[in-house]
Amino acid sequence: MDEQAHIQETEEEKILYGAEAWIDFLKDKPFPVRASSLKRLKILLSKDSTMISHLTALVRTDPVLCLHVVRAAENKLAQKGSHVSSIEHAVSSLGIDPLIQLCKTLQPIKLNPSSVQQKQYLRMVANSHHAAVQARTWQQMKRLPFSEEVYLASLFYSIGLWALWLSAPLHMHQVRIKIWEEDIDPTLAEHDVLGCTMQQISMGLSEAWGFSELTIQAQDPDTSPSKGLLAKLHQRALSDPRLSEEELRDLNHLTQERHFPIKLANWLSLIVSRGWRTSRNIKTTDIISDYLGLDTNQTLALLHKLCADSSREYHAPGTLAPAAEMLMIPSSYPNNYKLGNRELELLSTKYPLPEKPKPKKPARKTQPQKAATHAETLVHTAETLLDEAIYKQVVERFLKGYHLYTKPAHILQGLVQGLSKGIGLQRITLNLVNTKSHKMKTAQVVGIEKDHPFASYEIDLQIPSLFKKLCDKPACIWITAENRKKYSKLIPDAYSDLLPENDSLLMSIFRDHGAVAIIYADAGENALPLTAFHQQRFRYLCSAATLALKQI
Repeated sequence: MDEQAHIQETEEEKILYGAEAWIDFLKDKPFPVRASSLKRLKILLSKDSTMISHLTALVRTDPVLCLHVVRAAENKLAQKGSHVSSIEHAVSSLGIDPLIQLCKTLQPIKLNPSSVQQKQYLRMVANSHHAAVQARTWQQMKRLPFSEEVYLASLFYSIGLWALWLSAPLHMHQVRIKIWEEDIDPTLAEHDVLGCTMQQISMGLSEAWGFSELTIQAQDPDTSPSKGLLAKLHQRALSDPRLSEEELRDLNHLTQERHFPIKLANWLSLIVSRGWRTSRNIKTTDIISDYLGLDTNQTLALLHKLCADSSREYHAPGTLAPAAEMLMIPSSYPNNYKLGNRELELLSTKYPLPEKPKPKKPARKTQPQKAATHAETLVHTAETLLDEAIYKQVVERFLKGYHLYTKPAHILQGLVQGLSKGIGLQRITLNLVNTKSHKMKTAQVVGIEKDHPFASYEIDLQIPSLFKKLCDKPACIWITAENRKKYSKLIPDAYSDLLPENDSLLMSIFRDHGAVAIIYADAGENALPLTAFHQQRFRYLCSAATLALKQI
């Protein structure tokens, strides 16, 4: 099943799932502005004495107003082939009359104290403003140019979250349940519910609205450092002597990228919105300390001050400001992280319902009665090899070499043959890993129908998941009925729903430069549980294939 599925037709309506579907749905949706901000802007525009500096100062205090002004200015500047470089540039590019026309199109919003949707929308806006203030100040402290452009790029980094809480609150309700109640990584939770990540939606909206290259580059998932690289950044912050000169050079290049402080500031704002005292925030603070050349206490004082400054500059009455999080006692479940029952009922008639495209799962083949009767006498799959000669032959060729194995594809083909014809595993998928595009895609299946979702499965490996962990380092995963709940937190729903009732095996195959494939195998959809006998031989054969790949 294609994880980036477009809008798919159903009998009643279109299902929102996948980046393209969400971008198409959200790009023309309105963003309401606080009624007080809109009123002050209209008053200023009605005065003859109003100057551009007055308008700039007002627009700067409201991120949503800033969004509308920048979008309008980008549309105008696109004809000249340029982009907005600051809020002042956007306001001056438009002028008074276009701003008056813009005001007529904007919708005001007055906070409803009982609406979790509105509170979360305004909190997401406040978090983005917090990130923008942090990033701009860091640029100024390091005396780097384009601080105002960095401010705008940071402000719009999480624009997808604003849009989703406004136009798809029921989906965000499901995302929050997965994060706070099921303890699933936020990015994987977004992917499970939306079919893509918030970052992909933000990037698509920025492209649709013609935002600057810096904004799009910062939102691009391909520019995000891997988990391993982030760990090395933390090592550098702690002056870890184990880092090599080459690794230090790579880290220096990363921190000098224009988009780095934008990402770092937004990571901070999103992490601290879930708690200032988490281990992830401590590591982020260490990285910021290293980036700014300050000690930990100085950095914490600076981050807290800037957070307070941001909260004073943009505050929505009735919502918890980012700075207030610093004063809160840590809690497992924050208030208003999801919609209440009454609001759920009300919004269910106004907004899209969380639905996913339903893959056509092939009908299960009925087993002969004779085989079923035999199975009843067993408690697990028989601990025997289907063909011991084939199994030993494949192992020997992997370990000692074989003259016909001249390409990696030959070894992977031999591995599939050993698993199916040697061990006797009924269903096998060979999933190839593309390290450049960060994708995993099924290349070959055995014992699985062509129209089964396993036969065309594809996933972005930048999304935190079990597949990403398997690509970070070699490992063999044995999923059983007992540990399935544990692993379900790491496996995308679209994949987890297709796993057999009993056991399945996963293992990554590596070469010198990293993972090249992930092998999946099981004894059949309705088969009995596997045992250590099967797991050990599966792991041994896959390990031998990795050794053979390194010898080519």
